[in-house]
Amino acid sequence: MVYTDDNGLSTPVVIRNGTIRKRNWSKNEEMALTPKELEQTLTVDGVYKLLFAINGEFPGPPIIVYEGQTIEVLVRNRLSNEVFTIHWHGMHQKHTPWMDGASMISQCPIGPGQRFLYRFKADPAGTHWYHAHQGSMRGDGLAGPLIVLPRQERTDLPRVEDDFIIVIQEWNRNKSSLENHEIHAWNMHLYADNFNCTGSCYVMTHTTDGTNMGVDPVHSGLINGKGHYYPDDTEKPLDPELPLETFKVKPEKHYRFRIINVAMFVSFRFSIDEHLLHVIATDGHDVEPETAQSIVISSGERCDVLVQTKQHSMKNYFIRLGDLEVKNRQDDSIFPKVAKAVLKYQDAPDELPKTRRQNCTKENMCKVINCPNKSYPEAANVECLPVSDLRSTQEVIDSHPVPVSLKGGTIREDFLNFHFTTSTPEVEHPSYKATINGHAFTTPTCPPQSTYKQQANACINDCSRYDCTKRLCNCTFMLNYDNMLMGSAVQLVLLNRDGIHGSTDHPIHIHGHSFHVLKIAYPELDLTTGLVTNFSRDIECETETCLKPRWSNEEWAGGNLPDLNLRNPPLKDTVMVPRGGYVVLRFYLDNPGFWYLHCHMDAHLTEGMALIIKEGERSLHPKPPKGFPSCGDFTWTINESQGVTNDVLASLGSKRNSSTNDDIKKRSKTKIKTTLETAVFLIVVFGTVALVLCLIKSIKSKHVKEKNELGDPHCLLKQDKEFNSKLYDSFEMH
Repeated sequence: MVYTDDNGLSTPVVIRNGTIRKRNWSKNEEMALTPKELEQTLTVDGVYKLLFAINGEFPGPPIIVYEGQTIEVLVRNRLSNEVFTIHWHGMHQKHTPWMDGASMISQCPIGPGQRFLYRFKADPAGTHWYHAHQGSMRGDGLAGPLIVLPRQERTDLPRVEDDFIIVIQEWNRNKSSLENHEIHAWNMHLYADNFNCTGSCYVMTHTTDGTNMGVDPVHSGLINGKGHYYPDDTEKPLDPELPLETFKVKPEKHYRFRIINVAMFVSFRFSIDEHLLHVIATDGHDVEPETAQSIVISSGERCDVLVQTKQHSMKNYFIRLGDLEVKNRQDDSIFPKVAKAVLKYQDAPDELPKTRRQNCTKENMCKVINCPNKSYPEAANVECLPVSDLRSTQEVIDSHPVPVSLKGGTIREDFLNFHFTTSTPEVEHPSYKATINGHAFTTPTCPPQSTYKQQANACINDCSRYDCTKRLCNCTFMLNYDNMLMGSAVQLVLLNRDGIHGSTDHPIHIHGHSFHVLKIAYPELDLTTGLVTNFSRDIECETETCLKPRWSNEEWAGGNLPDLNLRNPPLKDTVMVPRGGYVVLRFYLDNPGFWYLHCHMDAHLTEGMALIIKEGERSLHPKPPKGFPSCGDFTWTINESQGVTNDVLASLGSKRNSSTNDDIKKRSKTKIKTTLETAVFLIVVFGTVALVLCLIKSIKSKHVKEKNELGDPHCLLKQDKEFNSKLYDSFEMH
């Protein structure tokens, strides 16, 4: 916990006798924080750990613009050790693929002391976000909202009184993102919660259908960077003095909540006590309103909801997050992790709510949108609506038609299995990695999107060199659409199938595109227990790892699967692929470039659950601007080295006699040759596990445009559209 004053100076914060106080080191005393100072304090859930803050804020400050405007963000890296890029999650980056911010795909990472100017069009409109795309840094604060307002408002919705942004995430109290990244990179998952564990290391929990939650423990949940830690499987917080995020409302009004899940792996169920949610958009794209008691939002997803406040109320209500874990490995019931905020009515007392979440009964069922499973156990009294059952508005379909094949022919179809596999299946306890079709993605040695001085293929460990049909391959997996006509439609079938008991669901994100979700199919369940009994029978596999999936009915191939919604499916850029089930999606090839496709669970991306879509011939890819930074491997020959030495000696030779020069040359060649020959035989890959304790790093920023020119970012949600077409922002990383 830390307080940052107006000059950027930070002071540690402590809790004494129920009061939050700041320390004054010079006078060795503590002082109570004023209400204004408390607003400038990062409390999180009360733990001290490494944290990245942007502009002194956690999460990062919102960037709010209108559709079609040019966004410019100057990033300064003033961190002492870290490198990173910023990905603009949801932006299509048409004509600017090297501004996508995918590290070593579209650009080189930004090193300490370096600056990088992002410039791109704000497209499409909707609720989006930005985050670091290097390692696990977004989990400790390198993330923030990016809201692109439409030029034309919807006419089918009631007038909105106010527009709120909600950023949700999990929080690990024991480990920093740097440690977590190394844990997963080196397959040390048992130590995800505690390096000192001996007999009782971390074991994954699971959801109602037996699906594993993930390889990271969850200690707390945060709403806009604030939360409580509940240590004893109750709703009694460890530090009740810590503030919760509060949203002030008036009776009988409509409010829009833009919910963004920036979590490293957790899906959350979102609800507001005694209020219904009306879903009006998913991943920034409008849908016909759908009413529910709660919604599930996975990592990377966004959801916009309308909430109508009560006609006569003078009390406060809890806004709730709950993760989906219900049992431990021994099938004992456990208390889900909870996060709360406050919906504060006008004239309500300044006190925490006393409300509870709706009790779901047979007479009063709870409707949940975007369940990761087909249904809950019967006793839960929950009705599930898959996100694929949402319906795009006619305006969305008119501007983004559902892709169909050219001239009525078959459509290209690719199966991608997101699963766990091993390179040592013969051992008793093999180590598994997250892969796609048995390929563990290895990062290119130079970014193919922005590499032109040498062939981009030289940066890639081509998978075609290996036999990946029987065991795990470590290579740069690519899905090649470079030989297809631009404007063609493609269909992807994303499945989640392997032989590991429990496994996990996978939230899959595609850069550079939004896609239509035509169908989501789930595994077969026991309706009483809710547990998975069999994987979907629509897909056949030759082996348990399902490296070559295909339709069980060959007549379904080429886009002919029954029950596809080709009329008004939802448009998204991130979708959860259920364990044992599959998702069918389509998009048009209309954005030439190299685009990342990956699981948005950080641990799975780190292990290799990713690939690159190569869209269009290289000649169609927009070239980066002049001076765009480059990076890559470097080697040179002994002859080149000797040439450099000879040139240096030649420049000195005119001042020395020839016999002395010959002797120097002879000795120099011998020494260099010996050194280089030694280097050839001593090529070593070093892995480092960094333990970081009690370290706080902050990320500052300065706005290039004055505040009085554009106003408070939150006010832009209501501003007139007629202002400068460019919004400048500058992030300084300290």
